[in-house]
Amino acid sequence: MEQIKQFFINIERTDIDENMDNLVSDDVIDSIDIMALVAEIEKHYGKALKAEFINAENFENFASIKKMLESAF
Repeated sequence: MEQIKQFFINIERTDIDENMDNLVSDDVIDSIDIMALVAEIEKHYGKALKAEFINAENFENFASIKKMLESAF
């Protein structure tokens, strides 16, 4: 979870933490934030995140992001 927090810090969203839910559905983050996160994730792992993983449900909260990363990488 610490790495996910670092991804948010890297895109200058220090206001987001692991206790927050509904990041997308409550408009806490938008598509621009998601694409910035994808760029950070790809930079961290050194390879592209497949398009099938880039959807709103996978970015709702830290747990869904973690689960997506475990499946993707």
